Amino acid sequence: MKSDKQKAAIVSVVVLTVALCGLMSMTLWLLYRTTLRLEQQRLQEIVHSHAVLIEEFFHVQEQFFKPSAGQEQTLESVLTSVLNSHLHKQCFGKSGEFLIARQENENIIFWSGQEHLSNSLPLSVPKQSSLAEPMRLALSGKNGTIAGTDYRGKTVLAAFRWVPEMHIGLVAKIDLAEVRQPLLRTTATASGIVLLLILGGSAVILRFNPFLHRLEEEKSRAQNYLDIAGAMIAVLDKYGRLKLINRQGCEMLGGQQEGLIGLFWVEHCIQFDDRQRGSSILQLLLSGTKEQVDGIELQVQRVDGTSRIIEWSGRTLRDRNEQIIGVICSGADVTERRQSEQSLHDAKEAFQATFEQAAVGIAHVAPDGRLLRINRKFCTILGYTQDELLKKTIQEITHPKHVEHSYAKAKELAAKPDLTTYAMEKQYLRRDSSAVWVNHTVSLVRDGQGRPQYYISVIEDIQARKEIEVALGERTELLVRSNKELDDFAYIASHDLKEPLRGIMSYSTFILEDYGEKLGGDGRDRLKVMGDLAGRLANLTDDLLSFSRVGRLALACHQVDLNQLVADVLATLRVGLEEDKVDVRIPKVLPTIVCDAVRMREVYYNLITNAARYNDKEEKWIEIGVLHRWNDLEQQIFYVCDNGIGIRERHLSKVFTMFKRLHSGNKYGHGTGAGLAIVKKIIERHEGNIWVESEEGEGTAFFFTIVQKSDCGVWLENIADESSAGISL
Repeated sequence: MKSDKQKAAIVSVVVLTVALCGLMSMTLWLLYRTTLRLEQQRLQEIVHSHAVLIEEFFHVQEQFFKPSAGQEQTLESVLTSVLNSHLHKQCFGKSGEFLIARQENENIIFWSGQEHLSNSLPLSVPKQSSLAEPMRLALSGKNGTIAGTDYRGKTVLAAFRWVPEMHIGLVAKIDLAEVRQPLLRTTATASGIVLLLILGGSAVILRFNPFLHRLEEEKSRAQNYLDIAGAMIAVLDKYGRLKLINRQGCEMLGGQQEGLIGLFWVEHCIQFDDRQRGSSILQLLLSGTKEQVDGIELQVQRVDGTSRIIEWSGRTLRDRNEQIIGVICSGADVTERRQSEQSLHDAKEAFQATFEQAAVGIAHVAPDGRLLRINRKFCTILGYTQDELLKKTIQEITHPKHVEHSYAKAKELAAKPDLTTYAMEKQYLRRDSSAVWVNHTVSLVRDGQGRPQYYISVIEDIQARKEIEVALGERTELLVRSNKELDDFAYIASHDLKEPLRGIMSYSTFILEDYGEKLGGDGRDRLKVMGDLAGRLANLTDDLLSFSRVGRLALACHQVDLNQLVADVLATLRVGLEEDKVDVRIPKVLPTIVCDAVRMREVYYNLITNAARYNDKEEKWIEIGVLHRWNDLEQQIFYVCDNGIGIRERHLSKVFTMFKRLHSGNKYGHGTGAGLAIVKKIIERHEGNIWVESEEGEGTAFFFTIVQKSDCGVWLENIADESSAGISL
């Protein structure tokens, strides 16, 4: 920022410069006007005298000479010679020239001139041309002076005259540059003198002015006092413009002092929304209605367009005559404080809304158990009003059987700073003395020294869940008991039916062998049907026993190489597969998994048997393999697929139903429909899933997964094995 001394010096120098330059400019302008006027008069005298001379020659010619072509030419030559001789005796300048011309048709014909035309006479110039402007005026019958363009295209000062007796025009001219040349030399000299005067005067002003030195010192001292202030300090004049502002104010407004001085406080420094209020307050001070205002919050506008909030105070300034000359004001930036207050208020409102509208009960509890604050949900769960609960302690509303345990947990939380929370299920006492189960979560708020201030207790009503759990537990127990009874019944029934069926089949065979001839053909057929039905019932009994055994016996889990297991199954089925000409494919090596080898062999046995049985193609094939999920490479999916008869879509949901055959009679073998049901139960015992995909006439694919677990031994059952027939329930 420039000092007052510098400003005063600059103003003085500027005033001196303007005065001297103005004086010089006025003098030169008067000199230039005088020079032009004198030159015009001289040119007018020349053209006038020559016009008179030419007119006299014309009159002499008419009186003493008879006109003839030769004489006319002689007269023009003599006239030109006389004029040239006369002009050579005049002080006419280097570029001065006297011209005589006449008009022929639409052209101007110059037939008398000095240096520039001596070698090109006569010269013809179109009248409509912009050249020879003075001569065109003369030939149009006018007399006078002009600054215009001559026949060469140069700017000249010229006097022109029309001679009507001879129908000719006269022009005396001189280049305007030649007229100005002395004036330019004078201007250069005067400018040098003025420059010397300005430099000398500036040196005197800057060096020998003690007032400016004192003013600068006082100004610097005052500015230092203002700059160390912790708030904005500014002075406004009576029009509301900034006359002075300290460093803090510049930082607050985001500008430099030079750019801020002179700005209108209200229009340029206050945000639009506060301008009307700011203007009203300023007018109260400038009008004298108020001497001082304090604590006015205004939004000021920074140079970069952002805004700040200031707490503004102002007081009127008066001169020695008690006339108001402005306002001194101060302002403190309270933007961060207001933003913090607003954030705190918003957080408080958000907390209040969250606290009151929470779907769980919340309470603030003092270390001695007093309820400090509770929300509506807490009151709803316990059936109390807020005023009633605030008069109680947490111990009074806790079920007696949970008081001691709750107290111990709270004491532990207070004693261990690294422990932040605990949770438990407990019972509270409602207003009607009934008990309600809640999920109780407690955290502790500590002060700056780590001392407990209050507990935050959050409760969730789980009474309905507890009741459901009790009911569910009872039903689960009943279901387990029922399933066990059904399982035992199926086991016992299938086990105990085997012996009678075996006897029926044996006796029917004995009768056929011993009394076949006596029974006749019809009797033998019926007895044979009875044997077949007994055999079928025996097969069903065996399958039912196997199905029951899958659910009853524990799994003997260990590492099993599926390649060896599948090879054993294929070796067992080799004869039948070769007879049916079934091609078995294994695209890649199968993995080693943890499973029950016996049960897994039964899975592959049933799936491969079904794939071979339900195939009517000439070229039959079965594929056994393993896949991986695209999003989980560790998840293995085992499959057995074929190109057999397939399964209709409406039957896909029935294939795992016990004793459900999709074909009637003995078509495709003598199966009982229990194989896939047993496979499904084995897979489920391994906590896996099994599903089927098929298209009728194209083939079928069975997929299953196995949950991999650590190796496990064989668990001993608490129930009798299949040799214990007739077990009591």
